[in-house]
Amino acid sequence: MKAVFVLALCIAAASARSAYQLPSGVELLRSQVITSFSCAGRPYGYFADVANDCAIFHVCYPVNDELGNIIEEAQFSFVCGNQTVFSQESLTCAHPEEAFPCDQAETLYDLSNADFGKIPEDF
Repeated sequence: MKAVFVLALCIAAASARSAYQLPSGVELLRSQVITSFSCAGRPYGYFADVANDCAIFHVCYPVNDELGNIIEEAQFSFVCGNQTVFSQESLTCAHPEEAFPCDQAETLYDLSNADFGKIPEDF
């Protein structure tokens, strides 16, 4: 039982450190990073960070216990390369003129992440 508790603490600490832990030099691409995005209540998937003009995106990963209950919502944050933004439609970094409009990205959250973590039945 102690091992499970220690493991849960390690997972919580690791996921807490992953949110907005961006590479050094990110301030050259973004003068100010807004840290308001949260994976709380979100399914497994990729999410554009609209508050940061989609220059940052996140992978949300709900961590379940042996009974299937969510015990942690891990959040991993990434920054797109210079002069690119995260396109919620293709789940890639792209030039702004080729990307899905950032201000509409949230409308695709459910659709673009609907099949993450699912194994097709005919597989």
